[in-house]
Amino acid sequence: MEKRVRHYEFEGAVFDIPLHYDERADMYIEEYRNFYENPVWTKDGYPIMGSVEEACAFGEWNEPERCNTCGECLFFRQISPHALIGVCRQEKRLWVGKNSSEEIIYHA
Repeated sequence: MEKRVRHYEFEGAVFDIPLHYDERADMYIEEYRNFYENPVWTKDGYPIMGSVEEACAFGEWNEPERCNTCGECLFFRQISPHALIGVCRQEKRLWVGKNSSEEIIYHA
């Protein structure tokens, strides 16, 4: 059987999300990867994140308690209304490059 993917092109970022068929739902569903372990950035250096990933220390929210996921954060912008991925617009999360140890360096 052919592996299905959903292709995204968003703010200069190009990537595929694998799909799997869910018999109970009788439809193909996106298999989101961990964007912390396999990062993707927009052309401007903002990270693409899953809405259900754990919120970072730079998150801000309207509620008095700390937000738990990226999707609850005021900096998170969904790619489309039904997608569980979006762009983190927190300036402190901007990608600058990698150091000699291949660790990701952020703007912060």
